[in-house]
Amino acid sequence: MVDLSLRDIKKRFKTVDVLHGIDLEIKDKELVVFVGPSGCGKSTLLRLIAGLDPISDGEFWMNGKRMNDIAPSKRGIAMVFQSYALYPHMDVFENMAFGVRLMGLDKAEVDKRINDAARMLRLEPLLKRRPKELSGGQRQRVAIGRALVRKPELLDAAEIHHHDAVGERHGLDLVMGHVDGGAADVAVQLG
Repeated sequence: MVDLSLRDIKKRFKTVDVLHGIDLEIKDKELVVFVGPSGCGKSTLLRLIAGLDPISDGEFWMNGKRMNDIAPSKRGIAMVFQSYALYPHMDVFENMAFGVRLMGLDKAEVDKRINDAARMLRLEPLLKRRPKELSGGQRQRVAIGRALVRKPELLDAAEIHHHDAVGERHGLDLVMGHVDGGAADVAVQLG
């Protein structure tokens, strides 16, 4: 279960104020979609939540704990980047396994999580391929799988909807299926 609270969040880059006093409450099992023009601060807000950029002012709380100074790796948040951020020298299996291995899980658990996600995301035949050998939709599913195998409390995703070449479920549908199925408690997505 996850509850998020953003209280008077501000972000400043040098002398430019990018976010001005954001207040937001997100409850367990909610899907929140941030919509706005390019450059309005959607991605910046997601980066603050994930801990990739420091908050200039205000407070971020998750499950009653102040998160402002908590390292990204300790937040229980997984991100699906707009660019997918896949490692080009690794195959699909290795890309999906990279972050979950850093959690210190044994090989059997890592293999199980990767194989379960690959089955759900229809990536099984692609596990030995490298990113350059995949379509945009396939790369997107690898990025979603890599995030979900960590079993995060919060899935933080940027524009995960467009690639659906041959009737596959849209990325957002895949993510929501995992929120409903317990792989993540809250999903946040950019529109």
